[in-house]
Amino acid sequence: MKRTRPHWLMALILGSTLVSTTALAADLTNAGPAPRHAAMGSRLQQQLGLTDEQTQAIHEVHARRAASSKELRRSIRQAQSELRQLALNGGDQAAIQAKTAAVAQLLSQSLEMRVASLQEISPILTPEQRAKFAQMGPGSFRHRGGHRPQVQPQGS
Repeated sequence: MKRTRPHWLMALILGSTLVSTTALAADLTNAGPAPRHAAMGSRLQQQLGLTDEQTQAIHEVHARRAASSKELRRSIRQAQSELRQLALNGGDQAAIQAKTAAVAQLLSQSLEMRVASLQEISPILTPEQRAKFAQMGPGSFRHRGGHRPQVQPQGS
């Protein structure tokens, strides 16, 4: 029984890490006429030195994936919320393990979608742009005005 708790705890930690990895995908996937996405596209264009044609091609990649990506993010949030409720309200271990597996599977799908997007974007970029993009962190293009507030640890 001792092995099961660290297993689901590790899955939660992995899930949190993967969600942050998908943040860029979330921002880029929703690219459209909204001003925040135009600003993000502009930053991407500026930081990588993209041409207008490259920027448009990247937006088209993300537009094709927008609906499925949005639905997957909704499913992840819902499953994580359910897992949180199970863990906090004394849910039985089998239910927690099942929900942990479901969350991990959804996060894996999200990561696979992100990798597929990057593979589709890769030929659009020059070798120099690819190298620069690879060095950027996942939060490099997150909208600056709408990010979540940082939670301060208690006792700080």
